[in-house]
Amino acid sequence: MRTQSGPYHRIESEVIHRLILPEHLGAGSRILDVGSGPGIHALRLARQGHHVALVDLSEKSLTAARRRFDEAGLGGQLLDMQHTSAHDMDIEPGGYDAVLLFGPLYHLLDENEAAECVRRAAAALRPGGHLFAIFLTRTSILRDLLKRGRFDDMRTLLASGYLDHGRYLPLSPASRDDYMPATRTHRLAEAEQLLGAAGLTVVDRHAVEGVAAWMRPYVDEVAADAAAFAELSEVVRATAGLDELIEAGDHFLLTARAGAPSSPARSGSISVAPESWGARPRVDVIGRTRSVVAGAEGQICFAPAATVHHGRRLLAVTVGPATDRVFVPRQLPGRAPEPWYTGGRNRIRIYRSPQAGPVRLDDGHLVPMPGGAIDATGACLVSDGTALRLWFSARAQDGPWQIHQTISRDGGRTWREHTLALAPDPADNSTQGTHVLLPAVLRRRDGWWMWYAGHDGEHRRIHLARSDDGVTWQRHQLALDLGPTGSCDAYAADCPAVTELPDGGLLMVYGAGTSRSLAAAVSDDGLRWHKIGPVLHRGTADAPDTRYAFYPALLPTGHRTAELYYAGEDDTGRWQVMTAGSVDLALLAERPAPLELTAGIDQAVARLRDEVPPPFWEEPDDCHAADHGFRSADGRLKQIRPSSTPVFTAHADNAATVVVKFGRSGTLVEREHSGLQALGRYLPVPATSVHYSGENAALVARHIEGTRLADLASTEPERFREVLVDLTAHLVHCATATLTPHTTAAVDHTRKTPAVAAGWVDDLAQRLRDIDDLPLHLNGTRLESTLGGLIHLARRHLPQPRWLIHNTGDMHLNNVLVTDSNWYVLDGEFAGLHDLDHVVATLLGSVLKHTRLLTGAHAVRRPDGLHLDAGLRGPLGLELLGTSWLLDRFDGLPVDPVRVLAHLLPELYFRLTATAADPTVPAPAAGLAALALATRMTRHADTR
Repeated sequence: MRTQSGPYHRIESEVIHRLILPEHLGAGSRILDVGSGPGIHALRLARQGHHVALVDLSEKSLTAARRRFDEAGLGGQLLDMQHTSAHDMDIEPGGYDAVLLFGPLYHLLDENEAAECVRRAAAALRPGGHLFAIFLTRTSILRDLLKRGRFDDMRTLLASGYLDHGRYLPLSPASRDDYMPATRTHRLAEAEQLLGAAGLTVVDRHAVEGVAAWMRPYVDEVAADAAAFAELSEVVRATAGLDELIEAGDHFLLTARAGAPSSPARSGSISVAPESWGARPRVDVIGRTRSVVAGAEGQICFAPAATVHHGRRLLAVTVGPATDRVFVPRQLPGRAPEPWYTGGRNRIRIYRSPQAGPVRLDDGHLVPMPGGAIDATGACLVSDGTALRLWFSARAQDGPWQIHQTISRDGGRTWREHTLALAPDPADNSTQGTHVLLPAVLRRRDGWWMWYAGHDGEHRRIHLARSDDGVTWQRHQLALDLGPTGSCDAYAADCPAVTELPDGGLLMVYGAGTSRSLAAAVSDDGLRWHKIGPVLHRGTADAPDTRYAFYPALLPTGHRTAELYYAGEDDTGRWQVMTAGSVDLALLAERPAPLELTAGIDQAVARLRDEVPPPFWEEPDDCHAADHGFRSADGRLKQIRPSSTPVFTAHADNAATVVVKFGRSGTLVEREHSGLQALGRYLPVPATSVHYSGENAALVARHIEGTRLADLASTEPERFREVLVDLTAHLVHCATATLTPHTTAAVDHTRKTPAVAAGWVDDLAQRLRDIDDLPLHLNGTRLESTLGGLIHLARRHLPQPRWLIHNTGDMHLNNVLVTDSNWYVLDGEFAGLHDLDHVVATLLGSVLKHTRLLTGAHAVRRPDGLHLDAGLRGPLGLELLGTSWLLDRFDGLPVDPVRVLAHLLPELYFRLTATAADPTVPAPAAGLAALALATRMTRHADTR
């Protein structure tokens, strides 16, 4: 991208040079400008004292750049010039602090050349250096053609599959003469994947034109004078980082880092290997963003399938009138009677999948029905060379579901005559004797494999058939059976979707009939499957998938990623096809196996639901108080206190004991299980499972006898410190692997939301206003801080998160259980992506609140300030509460000590709002002393 002279083009330079680059460039940086052109950006950077090297394919441009530097008297800051292509440049490895790619990535149409360009650029960076890359948005070409009124070009471009492949080639003579050369555009996800594949971590994203995107005529008119342009620049820079604008304009700029710590490690801190920063964030959270891709009033849309055929993304959807559905009354165990869907008059339609928004249902191509069929569902699309293959299930009036197959040679517009692939098994007592339906087909090295649902008149199970030619099929075996009572698939294992994993194995996502959600299983050979458990739960109340999240489809989008489609049913009975976004297949497949549910566990959960009286289900006023809890007459059921939700131990079969947690809702129970399961690759957690009984869900976990880590601080300080060191090492490992730039859509919260924390800070400001300007003295030493200053700091910095990590959300020391040989993290009720600084603050706050290392405190108001005396228990208390030792454990991560301190103010809210012993000091001495110690723990307590 070359900056031009008009106001609209000059705002690009404002965003780049005044907003983005200054945040990452140190004084006198060595910068490589690839695709430099005549050196406009490089010259501006040289004038700021940086040293630059240029690479460009145009010798004329490099000559012009040399002349500009010489005329400016800055020739000495020109390190090197290479006349070569961006993917052939020969650069000293690790020799640069920054690399600019302001153009090459939308002129390199070949993916291999683009990847090589980024690889060489990344290799040129020193550890911790930054790459700045500009990309053309996918819609930029279309909008420019629209401005020129070239609708024929637009139609031709769309028909070529442009929205999928992103490559523009000049189409008409007019476009060749006055528009632009062949160009490569990117979606944000594609750009991030390109940089990630080179070992870079994307740390920031900006819309280059900000809110002014596509407003060139107006901008050039209203911002012609210097004062107006200055106002425009301020507004554009303020909006350039908004998520909703990243792909809305002409260009977006990604900032990516080559792996390195963000600050020098202090003595005793954990060393974070630079290569750990090179990996892309590996966050195993599925279904965070869900959206409808097919649905309409009065219609049901379900059972999707997806593939890419000749560069076009195709989506098959079962569509039918909602009024033609047929129901029979039915009651399943633990549920109220309900109408049970048995069929309708549905058809399968093939759509060109849109890049945004739902499809238009009337736009799809209808798949012809087999002779005599009145209902169809469950398509599977496979691109096979020039052919598009389709398998689907259909039934005649009062007939069984059978699986049919057909082929299209024109991308799904017309189809050959159908043939029968598979009918129900006529053998007695067959698990697929009533219906066979909902196929998932893969072509593998040894032939064609089909997984499908077989129905025995009561339950559905997943079966396997195989074929040499994809036409003649032989039943092979039962692939996935029902789960035990209480499991997510105890009623049905249904509607499979299967894809290959990077290691050659297979991943299956399927409908779990009891939980009415999606579960997964993995296999090395496609024959023997190991269940992972639920992976996509139903949505919350009023969501499009609050009743069902079912009928999965996986569309591979990369070496290890796939988009997950599925169908959701809302509270009105409306079915719509949805997407849960991108899934990291390998990461999902690595989830540990859930706790195996047994008949004894099922009986124990049933006893708890039947025998525990109502008062013991209520949330206590003080969740930290060890109140008397429920205990059964035979001693096999016992309530665990303290706890904010109903938690029990139960003796199940074979003298095994489990923990049963009913939680505040089924949604939170499911979230806790998935969170702990996903975090199990980074932190020691107990094996868990979700037990379902109708609409009720309970978390079941392996019972572990141990001591809370907080209690060891006063009884076994050496063991406490040993575990704390190991805990922080695991947390750093987890954070390094999952570190993600903050976005409002991505962040999770506990019940202490940012609004609650801000309210507590405001309340403290009122409570402490009489002493907020007094200098603070801690144990005879005056601190730089005042209470008012700390409150101002919290108000200013709490709303400014930058980094998220995968975490339980409540990482305090009472949630770490220590045994003789190990330790375990408990309580993942709010597991998800949490503010990194808040996670660290929660841990530091727990040391202050829960360890009893602060043994006593006294507060006195004197003329020269507020004097606080704090007793610290032994060497451990001095180390943890009197220094930044614990915060230093996180060096190498982008932890902001100021924001950690800001979070500690609301963390100590209840310690600061209890009744004070001294009426002249409007807060308890222990709370004030803890806050003063927090300034030392976060390196904020400059003294004098």
